[in-house]
Amino acid sequence: MKDQNLENLIKLCQAGNRQAFATLVKTYQQLVFNLLYRLVPREWDVEDIAQEVWIKIYQSLNALKNVASFRSWLYRVTVNTYYDRMRQKGLKVEVSLDEPFETEEGEGVRFPLVDQGMLPEEILLEKEWQVYLEKIIQDLPEQYKIVIIMREIDGLSYEEISTALDISLGTVKSRIARAREKLIEDLSKYFQEVKR
Repeated sequence: MKDQNLENLIKLCQAGNRQAFATLVKTYQQLVFNLLYRLVPREWDVEDIAQEVWIKIYQSLNALKNVASFRSWLYRVTVNTYYDRMRQKGLKVEVSLDEPFETEEGEGVRFPLVDQGMLPEEILLEKEWQVYLEKIIQDLPEQYKIVIIMREIDGLSYEEISTALDISLGTVKSRIARAREKLIEDLSKYFQEVKR
C-alpha cells in the first residue's frame, strides 16, 4: 500500500471508521499471520493470537503518531502479543536488556514449487529439506529467530528491523550474523547426513 493511501486509511481508522479498519486488517492480516505461523508452536491457535493482535491494534491505533512506522509498529505489537502468550503459558521468554521485539511484512516463506518433471525421490528429498529448514528456524533462540525471519523470509532491511524491534542497528546485524552462523552449522549437519 502506498504511503499516502496508508496515511489516509489510518486517519480514517483513528476517526473511528470501522470500514477503514476492516480494510486495514484485510491489507495486513497475512503479514501478521505469516509471522505468527513461524513463531508459535504448532499446537497453539495462530488465528486466536492474530485476533488478539488486531484487538490491540484497534485499541491503540490512536497512539500511533508516525504513520510511516505503521508496519514496524504492527510487527512490534505482533511479537509482543506472542511473548505475552508465552508468559501466560508459563514459558520462558529469552530477553536481553537491550531489546524490545517486533517483525515485518511479506508473503512469508514460499518454498519453491516442485517442478513437475522431478523424480519421486527428488520430490521426497525436497520435502524433507523444507521440513528440516523450517525446524531449524523454529529451534533458533527467540531473539535470533525473529530477526532471521524478518530479514531472510520477509525481506526487511536492517533499518526496518531495528525500528520494529526498537534495538540498535548494530544489535540487529550481530543477531542476524549469529543466526546465520547457527543455521549454517545446522545445515552442514544435514548435508553430512545426506552424503552418507
